[in-house]
Amino acid sequence: MRTVRVISRLFPAFMLVTLLALGGALLYAEHAIRDFHENQTALELEAELQLLRDAVQAQLGDAATLRKTIADAGRRTDTRYTVIAADGRVLADSQEDPARLENHGTRPEVLLARSGATPARATRFSATRLETLLYTATLLGAEGGAQSILRAARPLKGLNASLRSLEWHMFAVAVLIFSLAAAASYWLARRLARPLQALRATAEQYAAGNLAAHPPSSDIEEIAGLAGAMQAMARQLNDRIQSLSRERAESEAVLASMVEGVLAVNNAEAVIRLNRAAAQLLGVTSGRMLGRDLREVVRHPVLQEFVLAALASDAPIEKDMLLYAPDERHVAAQGTALRDAAGMRIGALVVLNDVTRIRRLENIQREFVANVSHELKTPITAIQGFVETLLGSDAHKPEDVRRFLEIVNRHTERLNSIIEDLLALSRIEQEESGTLEREDADLSAIAASALQLCRARASGKDIALEHRCGGPMPARVNTRLIEQALVNLLDNAIKFSAPGRLVTIAGERQGDQWKLAVRDQGCGIAAEHLPRLFERFYRVDKARSRQSGGTGLGLAIVKHIAQAHGGAVAVESQPGAGSTFAISLPAAP
Repeated sequence: MRTVRVISRLFPAFMLVTLLALGGALLYAEHAIRDFHENQTALELEAELQLLRDAVQAQLGDAATLRKTIADAGRRTDTRYTVIAADGRVLADSQEDPARLENHGTRPEVLLARSGATPARATRFSATRLETLLYTATLLGAEGGAQSILRAARPLKGLNASLRSLEWHMFAVAVLIFSLAAAASYWLARRLARPLQALRATAEQYAAGNLAAHPPSSDIEEIAGLAGAMQAMARQLNDRIQSLSRERAESEAVLASMVEGVLAVNNAEAVIRLNRAAAQLLGVTSGRMLGRDLREVVRHPVLQEFVLAALASDAPIEKDMLLYAPDERHVAAQGTALRDAAGMRIGALVVLNDVTRIRRLENIQREFVANVSHELKTPITAIQGFVETLLGSDAHKPEDVRRFLEIVNRHTERLNSIIEDLLALSRIEQEESGTLEREDADLSAIAASALQLCRARASGKDIALEHRCGGPMPARVNTRLIEQALVNLLDNAIKFSAPGRLVTIAGERQGDQWKLAVRDQGCGIAAEHLPRLFERFYRVDKARSRQSGGTGLGLAIVKHIAQAHGGAVAVESQPGAGSTFAISLPAAP
């Protein structure tokens, strides 16, 4: 529908009303003035007739005198007087020859006078004078049983001329009034339109989000009421928007802070919510995925099927799945119907829990149990076999008995080493929870002490040990545990280095931490083994490790000692180029 401005509606309406009112007033005034002037003229004529009546009536029997009297009266008053007999003949006329005039018995004013009507008036066109005249008539005395009539007539052309002049003046006044009314109407229309335009501008600011804008004040009650209602509406909208914003921010904060991934889709399979954890799990950007089809966001067929199943199911469903992108993750998914406040189903909600760490821990636990069982079973089986051999017969040579007992003793020592390392790990894990005793110490001195403890074994393999810690390295640590960690690293370096090689221990400052690095020139370690090197009982070469007498727990002990001090361990190695094991520990303030 085509719209127009308020001023375009009001101003023409005001002008039309003004024009109709002025036109009606002019017509009425012209008619009233004409009637007034005609009535006044008729009254004047009637008064003249009454003055002339007696004289005319006295001269009805003398035609010549009557005509003279009528003619004199007509000249004095500029009025046409006519005396009409009872039969309609014209007895005398002030302006025409009676003999030339036709019978006037049927003239309207004559008929009215004979009927006794008062006043007896008529306005008509005169065929004799060829103009419009105002006639008035009155009865005279009897003549042969009938009454004659005295008539007076006056032309209206003077009245019409006066009225035209008056009409021109009235028209000029009307034009002036119309102009003033137009100016007043335009001013009034503008006065009404201006606050409405201001209200519209305020409403546009509200629509643009500026709810703090104030509508203009007005002395018009209706507009002032509308402005107040708009301001109250803006306050309520602002309160509601702020409340919704707070609720949305809280919801977004809750969703963003959740460790679990949250994925919500509508019935059309379009994504309506995706929190940060879910985006990280799926390897997408949450903000750009909203409103897009599920298949564009979720590139994992097993998860797509699960979401579709959640959309189709009325009961909650669960499933464990393996996602391969952006990296391999174990995910536990839970799906349920998504409903609005009225209970109508609007989609499905899927919660994704990343259980990769739990599954890895479960695998590590299973491997640990299997490794412990295997590590313990080997010496126990050997001890049991040799003991049964000794018990099975008394006819053993002394040298065989001694050899068997030495094997049993060696396996017993290995079994004892495994148990001691397991107990050490248990103690370190307990101290890792916050009960670790610490003291101010010099890591350089601890490294020197660890080197001294390993010198005997290094000398037996013709391996040189070198201390490269330039100066004091103050730190607050448990001296015994740090020394044990360094001894374990040095022992491994000696164990897997060829004779005649060099093993060094070096220290340097890196930010707010000290770094102690043990470097060897041994066989090195392949890259695929490095991520699991610090796991319990993990061995790169199991046969060689057992032959060297290791329990498979040394590096795990080093890792837990570093973590108990708030530090970390790292390894760098290449096959044939040696290995570097580093412990990072917080420096003293």
